[in-house]
This record gives sequence, C-alpha cells and structure tokens, in this order.
Amino acid sequence: MEPSYIKTTKTVSQTLADLRRIFTKAEVEDWEPIPVDKGPGYRVRYFRSKTWTEIGSFFQPTKAMNLRVCYQVIDNMFRWEARGVSGVVKGTAFMGGELVTTKGGERESFDEACAILGVEPDTSWEEIERTYRVKVQFAHPDKGGDPERFKRIQKAYDYLKKVKGPKGAK
Repeated sequence: MEPSYIKTTKTVSQTLADLRRIFTKAEVEDWEPIPVDKGPGYRVRYFRSKTWTEIGSFFQPTKAMNLRVCYQVIDNMFRWEARGVSGVVKGTAFMGGELVTTKGGERESFDEACAILGVEPDTSWEEIERTYRVKVQFAHPDKGGDPERFKRIQKAYDYLKKVKGPKGAK
C-alpha cells in the first residue's frame, strides 16, 4: 500500500488559527490540541453534539505536519457531513511527507496554550482567567473530569500566566 503524503508549509500557529475558524463555523462547543510528549505526533479533540471526537496523526516528521493532517481530516469530515455522509472511520494512518522547517517555537507554544484554554491570542488576561475557571470546573478530577485534560488546562494556564499574566505573576 502506498503511503499518503502531506505537503504543507503551514506552521502549528497557522493551523491552530485554521482550526479555530473551522470549529467556530461548525459550532463546536469545545476543543483542544494535544501535542504528543515524545515525538512529532498531534491529536485534536473536539466536543460537539454531546460527544468527544479525537483525531490523531503520528507518522509525519514534524508537529506542524501532523497537526495539519488532523486539520485536513476534520475539515473533510465536516464537508462530508454537510453533504449528508455519516459514519465512523477508525484506524486510518497517514505516513511519509516532506520535512518542513518551522520557526517561532515560542509563538507556537503560546498559540497552543491559548487553543487549549479556548481563547484567542489577543484575549485580555481577565478573560483568560474567567475562561480558565469555567474549564477547570468541568475538567477537575474531583468533579468527574479527565485528569489528563485537567493537567493540560493547568499547564496552559500556568504558561499564559507567566507570559501574559498580571505583572509580578509567576
């Protein structure tokens, strides 16, 4: 079987912005990008119609390329849905591709943290705090939430607090 190739010059930040647009248009209630701790893999989870759906890509050589695969799959799923196609696809793998150099790793971390919290990069600190308080209520393990999601939200909030928070915040 011939591997599928993804060729893109889009950075993680650009694809996160594209995901924000597509999820807003599709009226997705909540979503989060999840970079794999080791390796270039990426997963994107989104909550819509009382269901979490997760799309992952792990075989591309860069995080930017794996995230772009997730975007393309989600975009196609929404397009097919709009045309009346339904069903569940499991076990699809995308492999191969060309290496793409990405710049601005700090910017991508900031954009990832914003996406995990569900805020735009130019959101005020007060709005970030409000959004964090709402999200953490539903994700907290003591309230029946997912411990891994809670950790991601907390890590994103701590990063944004360090980068953008009130003066003197650590």
